[in-house]
Amino acid sequence: MLPPFMDPTPPPNPSQQLLEHISSYWISQIIGVAARLRLSDLLASGPLSSDALAPRVGANPDGLYRLMRAGVAAGLFTEVPPRTFTLTPLGACLRSEVPGSMRDMAITLTAPGHWRPWTDLFTAVQTGRSTARGALGTNLWEHYEKNPEEASHFDRAMGTFSSFVATEVARLHDFSLYARIADVGGSQGVLLAAVLRVYPSCRGILFDLPHVIEGARAQVEAEGLSQRMDLVAGSFFEPVIPAAEAYLLKHILHDWDDASSTAILRQIHRAALPGARLIVVEMVLPDGGEPSRTALMDLNMLVLADGRERTGREYEALLTSTGWALERITPSPSGVSLIEARKR
Repeated sequence: MLPPFMDPTPPPNPSQQLLEHISSYWISQIIGVAARLRLSDLLASGPLSSDALAPRVGANPDGLYRLMRAGVAAGLFTEVPPRTFTLTPLGACLRSEVPGSMRDMAITLTAPGHWRPWTDLFTAVQTGRSTARGALGTNLWEHYEKNPEEASHFDRAMGTFSSFVATEVARLHDFSLYARIADVGGSQGVLLAAVLRVYPSCRGILFDLPHVIEGARAQVEAEGLSQRMDLVAGSFFEPVIPAAEAYLLKHILHDWDDASSTAILRQIHRAALPGARLIVVEMVLPDGGEPSRTALMDLNMLVLADGRERTGREYEALLTSTGWALERITPSPSGVSLIEARKR
């Protein structure tokens, strides 16, 4: 059975369509394991048999063959009998070093930090609270601190996603108005680097937790921006955010409930220079009841972190209560929106 995105023929009936949805977690794990084993990297230079690949990836030959045969059904590979495989364009997206690589995202979404909390969605719906602590023994962020390899995949996955939206953010807002731009919770600095490349007169401040900042240094140097981007370590819940004329806040508020989001926005407001701008980059739920894939991410944030996606009206209320005046919400082709506000 092909997953819905691979099968060109419509399901014969609603039950079949529902069955495909129910079993789609098989596909997620097939992709995740293929990513962990770096199969796409190994197949990049040409066809290889699963028997030849098995010792190179430390796998059982029969188990690996069955995984790769299932990977054919998932659209990752093509089998050239006997037991030899080539890479498809979809599978090539799992290569490590290609632009827009999905390898780290595949590993992140199928690793314990994301996967285990979702196994108890029922409890999250019943209680309205994240299931991360019950599934992981701690919250998601502490889990990453204790599991640095998994955290590194998460950080790189977020960097890849940032690269998708970075050029849009730089295009949709005029950053030439500011001398200093601080990216709060900016991870590897991908978004801030994109803005600085487009606006050479600006300086940047990358602000994140100490272990994230240490991991970002090499990336910033590789971008050739170490002279224009200051790296500052700290928590956005504490009064240590640097002063700036503009602040970027990408995919931070959706990690947190309203009380925590209020605390973050107040700390930025305290640090911001008079008249400073805040550019929040988030998915925005429609105010009406129309279908939206943002609703899926909203549920994900409940399960993982007690966070939530919000409507435009909800963002306006949150900003107003913390000293910011909403100016506009601008949607982008990638599905995120720029929520622009000014310090009152």
